[in-house]
Amino acid sequence: MTLQRVSDDAVLDWLLADGAAAAAARSRRVLGLRFSTDDVAQMLDVPPHLPFAVEGLAEQEGEDALKKDALDAIPFVSLCRGALLPLSGMARERARALLGVDPGEPLATEARLALARRFLGQEIGLTVEERVALLMGDVFAGRRGGVRRDTLLALAASLDLVSFRALRDRLTRVADVAAVVAELRPVNPPPPPLTAREVVLTLRRLPRAGQIERGVVCRSLLQRMGRCEAYFFCRLLLRKGTPGFDLQREDLARLVAERFGVDAEAVVSAAAIADLPEVTRVLERKGEAGLRRIRLQPLVAVRPALAGPSVDEGAVFPVWFERKYDGIRLLLHKETDAAGNVLCAAFTRQRNDWTELIPGIETIARALPARRVIVDGELHALVVEQGRTRPGTVYELHAALTGERRVPLRMRYAAFDVLYLDGQDLTSRPFTERRSVLERLVRPIAGWPLPIPIIVSDGQIASSRDDLRRLFQFFRGQGYEGGVAKAPDSSYHLGRRDRAWMKMKPEITLDLALIGAFYSMGSGGARGFGSYLLGARSGGGEMLEVGEVAGVDREGTLAITQTIAAHGLLSGRAIERPGATGAKIGVALLPAIVVTVRFEGIVRDTEGRLALRDPKIVALRPDKPAAECDLASRIEEISLRGRLG
Repeated sequence: MTLQRVSDDAVLDWLLADGAAAAAARSRRVLGLRFSTDDVAQMLDVPPHLPFAVEGLAEQEGEDALKKDALDAIPFVSLCRGALLPLSGMARERARALLGVDPGEPLATEARLALARRFLGQEIGLTVEERVALLMGDVFAGRRGGVRRDTLLALAASLDLVSFRALRDRLTRVADVAAVVAELRPVNPPPPPLTAREVVLTLRRLPRAGQIERGVVCRSLLQRMGRCEAYFFCRLLLRKGTPGFDLQREDLARLVAERFGVDAEAVVSAAAIADLPEVTRVLERKGEAGLRRIRLQPLVAVRPALAGPSVDEGAVFPVWFERKYDGIRLLLHKETDAAGNVLCAAFTRQRNDWTELIPGIETIARALPARRVIVDGELHALVVEQGRTRPGTVYELHAALTGERRVPLRMRYAAFDVLYLDGQDLTSRPFTERRSVLERLVRPIAGWPLPIPIIVSDGQIASSRDDLRRLFQFFRGQGYEGGVAKAPDSSYHLGRRDRAWMKMKPEITLDLALIGAFYSMGSGGARGFGSYLLGARSGGGEMLEVGEVAGVDREGTLAITQTIAAHGLLSGRAIERPGATGAKIGVALLPAIVVTVRFEGIVRDTEGRLALRDPKIVALRPDKPAAECDLASRIEEISLRGRLG
């Protein structure tokens, strides 16, 4: 056999025969060799992110997708300025100062939904799944991109010849790494503009890349971006794109159903089991029939059913009324294979697995007398203080689990529903039937010496409103939040609030969002935040100011400050209110932090607006998103009841 030497030019001609897109992927497989992203970029004289994105496309959609127009899409700058910026809720003044862009007046809820609808409906060179992922601020499908804050600062420093230390110092003042990076970029991107497809494909492949390769491709993208694109690129990298978008998951699921012309309830239900982008991908590829393959099963995280509004005069009796614990919602999963191997998980409302975070919780799941099961319940705590025991708050429990604060407490798990048992999906069964199954499942192990004791939640049938009040006062007297009334014939509605489950809590507490923060002023100037503006949701979804509240204890203040910094919640819009010693200066916050407040009453100002009198923060609610805080109409109801006695 005679070997013939092939010239470099001949190899390059072969690589480029089907265009640069195909060449970028083919070059990494030529003769069985693997080239680095930098090598391929230099070989083809293209930016490093381009071959990286193209190979991501080949992995995602196959070699047939590598066509000349494979990366064609709207410019990324157009996507950021036309969709992400208006949906972000950034104050007009801050957008002008930081990004050099005027987004116009903030959009009301209906306008945001209309913009999202247009974004999903138009052909812009992105799949519908990719657009949904962008709207949710999570292009990595639940994974981490592998790029940290310091990595972004280092990339920005190398691009603009600024010292890393200077950028770290700037970050301590700005508290938003995306803003620090964006400030260094030009207002407008250099030509030619990046396409949205280039950026999305690069982002999606990042979790599978090594640290050096991630740095190379991120730097390649950043140097082609202006301020607006760099800002949202950084927020997407850090998975912090959601605060301020204010598109509830159910609303977005209904928009997806509308986009494909399928039943909205089927999409909402599927989105409670799988991530909405995954549901969208199934619809794109397999249509409505594909939704039937998304089914409830152990070890697949689901979003639990949620209680609807407070019990009102419309309650239909009899109802089951059970104790409401102030704890962390956890769904315990147990899966046993044919060989008897057992796997367990403990998923939160946000579908995060906390098995490793909570020592002993896996032992409970393993002890459940079933091969395959999903149990719904609440992890709560009893706090020991000065020889006495009282029910703990969700904040005390969360702080103890995360190591932020050590409180002597004893954890317990109260099971109150069962969704799945040994091959049977029970969610469509009546509550009374599920309750009977739960008791047969849990009662036999309730007395076992487990690391975290398990119980079946206490409750009784209430035949009248008087029964309901009596049970409510009993639970309150024990130190608990109140109770939940459940219709005996109700199904379990995954991922949705339903009037079949209704909360009954003391009317004098509300869950509200922090929508502003005022600086505490001393002789040397501002000394952090001293008080906060409270916001309640309007019927249209906007936040309405309902009062001002002083700060909390040292740990709570630190938790609030860290959350503001970590999620970039400073909107940049200055606020000012009259105070006893002069005007108070502060900054508006994007609504993302929820607190439970107690107050003495409700007052009406000179312009007729209702506000809470002497509110006090009694707990932080890290488990609750701002989209689920109380409505302003609830304050109207409390005020009316107070006037009518």
